[in-house]
This record gives sequence, structure tokens and C-alpha cells, in this order.
Amino acid sequence: MVKKNATRAVGYARRSTDLQERSIPDQKAYVEKWAAENGYEVVRWYVDDAISGTSAKGRQSFERMIKAAENGRDFDAVLCYDISRFSRGGTNETGFYLHRLTQVGVQAIFCAEGIPEGDEGELLQGVKSWQARQYSVKLSRDTIRGSISNIMERRSAPGGIPPFGYDKQHQTALGQVLRTFRWLPDGSKQEFSPEGRLVRILGTDETVKKAKSDIVRYVPSTPERVAVVHRIFRQCREGYGYRYVAARLNEEGVASHDGGQWNASQIKRIIENPAYRGALAWNRRTIGKLHGVDGEGRLRPKRGGGGDHSNPKDDWYVVEGVHEPLVTPEEFEQAQRAVVKRRWAGGQARPTNRSLLSGLIICRHCGHHFLQKTVNSMSGGVAKRYRYYTDGGYNRGGRATCALTNIPADALDAFVVGKVRDVLIGDGEGIEDAVEAFVRQAMGGRPKNTDAKVQREIDAVTRRIKATVAMLADPTFDGLDELRTTLADLKARRDALQARLAARTASAAPFKEADVRQWASERLGRLDTLLDGKASCLEARKLVHACVERIEIYPDEQRGVLYLPPDAYACFTRELSTRVAHGDYRGGVKMKGEA
Repeated sequence: MVKKNATRAVGYARRSTDLQERSIPDQKAYVEKWAAENGYEVVRWYVDDAISGTSAKGRQSFERMIKAAENGRDFDAVLCYDISRFSRGGTNETGFYLHRLTQVGVQAIFCAEGIPEGDEGELLQGVKSWQARQYSVKLSRDTIRGSISNIMERRSAPGGIPPFGYDKQHQTALGQVLRTFRWLPDGSKQEFSPEGRLVRILGTDETVKKAKSDIVRYVPSTPERVAVVHRIFRQCREGYGYRYVAARLNEEGVASHDGGQWNASQIKRIIENPAYRGALAWNRRTIGKLHGVDGEGRLRPKRGGGGDHSNPKDDWYVVEGVHEPLVTPEEFEQAQRAVVKRRWAGGQARPTNRSLLSGLIICRHCGHHFLQKTVNSMSGGVAKRYRYYTDGGYNRGGRATCALTNIPADALDAFVVGKVRDVLIGDGEGIEDAVEAFVRQAMGGRPKNTDAKVQREIDAVTRRIKATVAMLADPTFDGLDELRTTLADLKARRDALQARLAARTASAAPFKEADVRQWASERLGRLDTLLDGKASCLEARKLVHACVERIEIYPDEQRGVLYLPPDAYACFTRELSTRVAHGDYRGGVKMKGEA
């Protein structure tokens, strides 16, 4: 029964987990009993459940309570079970919020603490606040060490939702299956028996405690989910980007793990996750509020306050061969290389919504690449779409960066494709003649002339070294210091040439004639479909980018220069290497410019 003239108060209760903590009802019951015995009336409650107290950030009820106290409050006290329920943020954070309450005439009372008033109580309150913080610090450290041991020694999967395409299976230490959990899009979980029979469905707030001796493994989920993972990795290996893969899945109505649409970040996380090659990976992100950990197990304070942070790969904890992979290690690595290739190539690697010459056209005035743009126009009552390439520098910074320069896209594309045909087919009457000429050139040992030139240069440098050494042997010769410098330069030059020759020799492994013929037939055969406009965007771009090095535009002179390898063999070797020197064929490009 509430006494007359009782002090109006609000109660605040908080619980971070359901493990070894006084429940919300228990906190409320204790505070209500204390309030009735000490002349307080609890008019309402503010509750944060399953939320850490290490920071006030994210505790919505706590923030509403502070705001209510400072804006037309209808209470004079805040009642908490103890100081750790109010905050585990340490003396600074706890003191900050207590001071804000005091400033507006609201008293904070921790019912189970028995803190006296006066200086002694203020000191004791600071000590208890520090102790509450230290509890969280110790718990954070113990949790991190336990997680490392769980991953590295017990090879047991970490907590949380499994990667898309996997379910979680609880096993005994001897490998006996206990139960399997499958996450549904709404956050609920299906529990299956060891025989695969559906036992029950757990709500989003329901958990199942496991014995400490149990091992958690990832196992393949439904065939539909596994097929989506296969598709994502396959398309990534083929050169398609994250946004394209996500867009195609959304177009076909394939739901993501939460039942919503896919986005590029979700595809990226799948491609980068070692779990799909059968490995357990932990500490890819730091989620804890207090500590992070490096790859050597050294704890460090959380960087940047709240939220989670990506960690460098050196800090990941990875154990290979733990569960059944959804892609082979070779397929996983191919996907990683495809991502790196796309990143290195910039816009040139993107297969969708890109022009045939995307990433190849460079303005010699501002250094920016040209972009493709389209406009719709009406001609004779018929809607037409006009494509053109425009200077990226002007597009980004206006005339302060560069002049406006537009080039008709269809005309430039046709010009470049024609020059590519000239390079690949040459004077041959058709594709078959071009293939045979290419095979003869490739199998004839084209690199030998270049290698012989490098060897001759090495021999010449060696002769100069011998002559210089002979001059150094004469103690009466003036200018010995200069000779020593010259000798060092010559030796460095010889080392560089020898390394260059060794690299050429290593990369010039003999090709099988069948492989060379197949490569030439595929590339040259695509020319017909490319010229007819029947080739897919990705196929056409791959062929053109294998042959075109760059197109330089000189806006002031209204001209451009097209750089191509000298012949089909150079295109072949260019495609096998990551970087090549510029070719020696130049074709003039006429363009339309606007000042």
C-alpha cells in the first residue's frame, strides 16, 4: 500500500543477458518492496532488456528516462536495484548521468546497495561504480580468451547466426549428433532431431543452452540455399561484381538470409568468408564494447567507441578443414583473385552497365577517364537513344577541371572494333587464315628475338664491368671514386637485365599447339559476333580490353590516339600477363569536341 505524501519515483531495470543475472521481474519486485517500505511511489518503469550497461549509448529506455527528468518531469527520484543496473560505464560515465539528474533535482537511489548519504556515501558510490566497470572489463577479457580457445583448440563454431547456406549442428565430443538448428528469415529457428525430424520452432527470443562439452559445427543447409552460394561464387569468378550479383538475385525473387533483398555488402561478406571453403574464421569483426584482440591474442581497448569494426586479416583466427565446404578451396581462391583483378582494373572489369571502352579513354588534359552517358531524343516522332562518351573531369568539377568534350559512342566503338580486327586478322582473308598465321607465329618462338637482344645487352654491360675493374687495378689512375660508382651502377644494371631475362624465360614456357590454336580460334571467332553486335556485354569487353591498351584524347587539338599491340601474338601475351608495356601501333581517332 502506498503511503500518503509518498515521493513520486520511476524505476529503472536492466539486464544484459539471461545468464547468471537477476531477472527483470526480480529487480522490479525488490525495488517495489523497498519503495513501499521507504515512502516512495513508483509511477512507471523504464526497462532495457538484453542490453549491455557498459555504455548508455543504445539503451533507449535509459535515454528516455534522462530526457524525461530534464524536460518537465513528474518524478523526484530514480530507483534501481543496484549501481551496476544503472551503469557499468565506470566512474566517469556514471558520474556524468548522476550529475545531470542532480542538476534537475532528481535523486538516484540504489536500493540493494545501502549507500549512506554524505561524503562517505559519495566515496562508496564511486568505488561501487568502479567495481561495476571492472566486472565488465574482466568479463570481456574472459569472453575473448574463451572464444579463441573455442575456435583454435575445440574447433567449435562461434555463437550467432551461421553463414548463409549453413545450419548449426550440436555434436558431442565424439561426433554424435545431438540437434541441428536452421535459422528462418524472421529470426526464428527450426530445431531438428539427430534423424532430421523437425522437433519444434523457437522464437526469436528463445535460446537453447548447450553443455560446455558440446561442439558446434556448420553443416550445409537446404539445397536451395546451397545453390545460391554456388551461384554467387560462380558469377564472381566469371567477373561479375557484387552489385550485379545482388541485382540478379533480387530480379529473380531469391530471398536473402533475412527474407529481404540482397545488397552488395551481403555478397561481399559471402565471398570473403573462409567458412565457405570449410574453415572456421573468428575475429573478422570486433563487436565487443570494451576490447578487441590482435592475431597474437593481445587485448586492446576498443577502437572508435561503439559499433563494430572490421579487422585486418592478420588479426583473424582461422582453422582450416573443420566442416564441409560449399565451394572448393580452388574455387574460393579464384573468386578472391577475380575480386582483386576487378579492383586493380577499376571500371574496366565491370561487366554490367559499362560501355565497350569503359576505363580505356583518358583525357590528356585533366587525366580523368571518359564516362558513358545516354540521352533520349525524338526524331520524326520516333524515340531514339543517343550514347556518347564525356570527359569525367568536366563531369566531376566542371570547367574548372576541364573543358566539356563529348565523343559519339557508336562511332568510336565501331572505329576501335575495326582496328582490333585489323590487328587480329591482319591481311588474312578470313578467321581461319588468321588462326593459322597466329599459330605459326606463336610456335615459331616469337620471344627469342627479344631475349637475344636482352642477352646482347647483358654481354655488353659485362664487358664494360671487366674494363672498369682493370682500370681500378691501376693505383696511379686518377678518379678511382668515380670508377667505383660507375662499377656499382654497371653491376646494378646487369643484375636488372639478368632478372628480366630470367622472368621472360620463366614466363615463356612452351605452349602446346592445341592450346594456342584453341585460344586463337575462340578470340578471333568472337570478332564476327562482336561486329554484328550479338556478343554479350562482358564477352565484347573482354575481347576489346585484351587488345586495346588505352585511348588518349587531346581535347585542345580535337584528336585522339588509340594504342594497340602490334599483332595477335602480342594480344595473346598481354592477356596472360597482369601488366604490359604500351604497344607500338597508333591509329588516329577523330572526335567531336565542344569548347
